[in-house]
Amino acid sequence: MGYGSCVVGYGSWVVRSAFGLLLSPFVSLRAQRSEAKQSDSEGVMTLRVRLLRQSLRSFLAMTVLDRPAVPRNPKPVTRGFTLLELLIAITISIMISAALYLSLRTALESWQTTQDQLVVQQVLSQVMAELTEGLPETYGLRDAMEIVDGSAQHISIVMPWTDDTHDVTTGIFTYTLNKHIKPGTSLPIADVLLPESKRSQVVPISLMDQGHSEDYPRLQLRTSVPAGSRLRFTFHPDSRKDADVLTAFRHDPSQQAIFVEDKEGTRSISQNLFGVKITDFVLRYFDNTNTEVGFEGAIDSADILSITGLEVRLKAVSRGGHAAEALSFVSLRNAPLHSGNLTLKEGARIPIPNSKEVKALFLTNLSGIENQDALVLKARPESGKEWVLKVEFAKPVGTTTPTIGLYSIEYPPGNKIYSERLNTPAELGLSLTTLGPNGLYDYDDDDMEDSVILDGKVTLEVAKMDIGGAAIFVRP
Repeated sequence: MGYGSCVVGYGSWVVRSAFGLLLSPFVSLRAQRSEAKQSDSEGVMTLRVRLLRQSLRSFLAMTVLDRPAVPRNPKPVTRGFTLLELLIAITISIMISAALYLSLRTALESWQTTQDQLVVQQVLSQVMAELTEGLPETYGLRDAMEIVDGSAQHISIVMPWTDDTHDVTTGIFTYTLNKHIKPGTSLPIADVLLPESKRSQVVPISLMDQGHSEDYPRLQLRTSVPAGSRLRFTFHPDSRKDADVLTAFRHDPSQQAIFVEDKEGTRSISQNLFGVKITDFVLRYFDNTNTEVGFEGAIDSADILSITGLEVRLKAVSRGGHAAEALSFVSLRNAPLHSGNLTLKEGARIPIPNSKEVKALFLTNLSGIENQDALVLKARPESGKEWVLKVEFAKPVGTTTPTIGLYSIEYPPGNKIYSERLNTPAELGLSLTTLGPNGLYDYDDDDMEDSVILDGKVTLEVAKMDIGGAAIFVRP
C-alpha cells in the first residue's frame, strides 16, 4: 500500500471516530428512554450501567475496529515507463544518432578530400619547382646551358659548371680547369674572392688555344691578383669529354616517380611523406616562335639548337585516389637563341633572320683550330638561291695564335662570286654582314645594290666544321 493511500485512510478513521464520539450520547439517550418504557422495575443505577456498556461498545466498534492499518515505514510512490514510451524514446534516439553520424561522416569525408587535394597540389608544386628552378645548391631546367638529348619522358642537359679549386699564388697567372670547355661557347667567367673579404669581383682572363688537344683548357689572368685569393671559374662544360657534367631528368612508370641523375648520383625528387605518386611526366619542346619542335616528344639532334622553351606537364595521385595535374612553361634563359650566341656543330640547322631583317650576323668564339681547318656554312631560304660561305684557317708551326686565312662566297652553290684572304687573328671573329667590297656579297641587305638577297624564312646549316668550336651571334 502506498504512502498516500495510508494518509487518506487514516484521515477517514479520524473523522469517523469524531462523529461516533459526538453521536454516542444521543444514541445512549434514545436507548435509555426505550428501556425505561419496557422495565420500570429495574433500578436507575443498573440501567445506567447497561447504557454505558452499550455506548462503549458502539464507540469501540466505530473507532478501534474500523481504523485502517498504517504501514510502519511508508515509501514514496514510484511510477515506471510503459513499453510504448520506451519504444518511442529508443526510436527518437536512433534517429538523432543516425543524423549526427551522417553529418560527422560527411564532414570527415569533405575534410579528407580537401586534405588530399592540398597534399597533391603541394607535392606537385614542390616537384615542379625543383624541376624548373632547382634547389639553392642545384640548378633547374631553366638554367640549362645545352640540351643534349630529349624525349617526351626524359631530358639530358648540361648545367653551368663551377671550378673553385684554385688558390692564387704569387707569380702564377696560368690555371688549368678541371673540366673541358665546350668549344664555341663563351669564355669562362672568372671571379676572385680577396683575402679577408666576403665579396668577390670579376677579373679579366684569356683562353690559351690548344688546337685539337684533349688536354684540359688553360686560362691566363690578365691582371694581378693578391696572393691568398680564391679563384672561381664558371663556364659551359663539354659533355662529350666529361660525361659527369650531364644532368638527366626521367620518369619511372613502375615506381611512379621522377629521378634526377647528376654528379651526385641518382635520387628521386618526387619522394614525399604523403604517399603521392607521379603518374605521368610529359615534355614538349618549342622554338622562339612558340612552334613545337619535334613530333610527339621526339626531337632531332639537328633541331636542338632551336629550342628555347619547354612545356612540363605532371600528373599525380594521392593515397586517397585524388588526382591532380600541373603545367608549367620554362623559358631556357641560357638558350642560344635567347642570348643570340648560337653554338655551331657540324650538321646543325639554325633558323636565322633573312637579309632584310638581320642586323648582326657574326662568326665568333673560334677555338680548337689547326692549320688548314675549314668551316662551311649554308644559308637556305624557303625559295631562291642558297648562299654558301667557306672559311679556311691557318696556324703556322711554332705559333699558338690561329688566324682566319681565306674565305670565299658561292651564290648559288658551286658559283664562286667572291674570295678574300684576311690573315686576321681568329679570336677577332668574322662579320658576315660586311664581306666583299662595300658589302656587295655579304648576307644582309644594306640598301645598296647587293648581289645577295635571301627572302622569307632562312635556315643556316653547318655543312662542314673541322675546328673544335665556333658560334654565330645573331641579332634581328
